[in-house]
Amino acid sequence: MATRKKTSRRKPVRKAGASRPMPGWLILVSGILVGLLVAVAAYVAGWVPAPPEKAKSPHDQPMANGPIIEDHSQELQTKRKKKYDFYTVLPEMEVVIDKDEIEPASQRKPSRYILQVGSFKDRSDAESLKAQLALLGQMAHIQTLQVNHTRWHRVRLGPFNSARKADSIKRRLQKNGIHALMMKEK
Repeated sequence: MATRKKTSRRKPVRKAGASRPMPGWLILVSGILVGLLVAVAAYVAGWVPAPPEKAKSPHDQPMANGPIIEDHSQELQTKRKKKYDFYTVLPEMEVVIDKDEIEPASQRKPSRYILQVGSFKDRSDAESLKAQLALLGQMAHIQTLQVNHTRWHRVRLGPFNSARKADSIKRRLQKNGIHALMMKEK
């Protein structure tokens, strides 16, 4: 059995005349010091504008020969109070809810949903779509009605007890290229 030679890690040998890399903290500190030095030099040289002094108005100095004018500007310049308008807006936006809508879910009549897959003037087209739905595993029914002296044949699925069930069947039909319209049963 061959034994492995133990290798040791050695530090890389620097070439003669090569300088050591400068540490990062030293670069940071020197950059901050140079920045402060430039800022102080700019301030001393007058490159940085001084803060604006309060402007002197003729009303601040008393008139020698005329009447003394009182300054009421400080009284007029009161701080504005924050105005919250939701105290007035919220009561105006109040919505009254009927007692029928508040009643518990157990007392409400459950909604039922219907999917209308198509509406045709020709009964044979409706029968064809009904057969296509039967191949997909859905039991459809045809509803015939008279609208504006025209006979229409609606192809419908359902009723379903939940919107979730109706929506899942609608999505399955869409994957097969059949678009349906979900309606709430009255």
